[in-house]
Amino acid sequence: MAQRPRLRDALVVAPAATVLCLFAAGAAVAGASHRARAASPPVAAPSVALSARPSRLQPGGAVVLSGRVSDPLGRRLVDVYASASPYSTESLLASLTAAADGSFSLSATPDRNARYRVVLGGTNAQATVSVGVIGTATVVVKSLSLGRAGVTITASHPRDLKWGGALVRWSFQTGSRGAFMTAPASRTRDTRPGVTTLGATVTLPAGRFSFRACFTARGDTALVDPHRPPGCSGRGYSGSGTLPAGFPSPQAVSAAASYLGGRIGRTAFAVVDSEGRVSGLHIHWTFPTASVVKAMLLVSYLRRLHAQGQHLVDGYSNSILYPMIHVSDNNAATRVWSIVGDGALYSLARRAGMTDFSVTGGWGTALLSPFDQARYLFSMDSMIPPEFRGYARFLLSTIEPSQSWSIPAVARPHHYAVFFKDGSEPTGLGQLVHQVARLERPDHTFAMAVMTDGDPSMQYGEDTISGVAQALVNAP
Repeated sequence: MAQRPRLRDALVVAPAATVLCLFAAGAAVAGASHRARAASPPVAAPSVALSARPSRLQPGGAVVLSGRVSDPLGRRLVDVYASASPYSTESLLASLTAAADGSFSLSATPDRNARYRVVLGGTNAQATVSVGVIGTATVVVKSLSLGRAGVTITASHPRDLKWGGALVRWSFQTGSRGAFMTAPASRTRDTRPGVTTLGATVTLPAGRFSFRACFTARGDTALVDPHRPPGCSGRGYSGSGTLPAGFPSPQAVSAAASYLGGRIGRTAFAVVDSEGRVSGLHIHWTFPTASVVKAMLLVSYLRRLHAQGQHLVDGYSNSILYPMIHVSDNNAATRVWSIVGDGALYSLARRAGMTDFSVTGGWGTALLSPFDQARYLFSMDSMIPPEFRGYARFLLSTIEPSQSWSIPAVARPHHYAVFFKDGSEPTGLGQLVHQVARLERPDHTFAMAVMTDGDPSMQYGEDTISGVAQALVNAP
């Protein structure tokens, strides 16, 4: 009779079989789940794209913001935010619904650099684009008197920006090569809301020149700065201009200097050409005046009459002014000086832009330079009161013929009206001979001053001045 297995043995065997079955079943389920996951595509995340056309625009222009949303859940509501330079705050520009294909667009008119951000509603999807507004400016370059160039820049910007009072650094380059040279700084000025002006005046040689200007102010980066020069970290401008060559030409002045350099004695000359540019040889050397200062005494006296309310030359005034100029009468000059004094001469010198003039206790002590006298004769008309201008011009153009040597003798045959004064006296060096003149013709006006000391004779000094005048007046 077969023996039954004991209960303990049965209980031990049965669980092992069950575990095997369960393991097989679990493996089958896991495999099926893996195959199911491999067959299902991943779920796409929502996205937004944004672009701007144009990305740079002129003030007042419109930019078109366009983009596209993509969302498997079909969300199409977008919010568009705008932030203006310096981008410290952001505001809602528009809320709109994208088209069925996800596209959207809108326009904006920024007045300064701006950033735009679009957000797909209910999601974290967003995109950003930047737009630049180009700063505009008007540049005016002028040729001024005394060989100077004037540059004025008028910049436009949003009305709330204040750019006035900023220090402007200027530099200029002559010709097309060479380094930019630093010029005196200036200050910006807000002429009205939204408009700032900056300018410079600088003395330059004839021909082409370039300039650069740079300043730093609050909000100076609010607009695109396409012309910012190298080395400028703020707002910058650059440009160019041309200054005309006057008469006499630089070549004629050089020829006159070469001629004068070969003459005996202590010699110097200065020319203010028809453009107001000063050149010459030893132009700031000073010489005793002789009678040249009498032209300054004449104008000082006429200015005094005007200041006193007198608008006609009375008999007494004419009795001393006429001989002082017409025949260079020294006694008449002393009477005029006793009336106007050194103070009036210094005042006139300052007004004329003289830098080397001095006088102490009498007209005969005056020291003059060619530079000062050429500038004085060039600007003389502007310093004579209008009611006396014709009188002064008559005296200075009708000097006694025996004293009308050198410059008037050379220039009058070339159809110049010549307004002049000369002077001569013996000195410790020899003979001193001077002549200063303003020469006018319908096509141009210029002034010259030739000063000599240590001449072997009066005639030699006159010949020296004639040679300089020939080189200048006969220039092509």
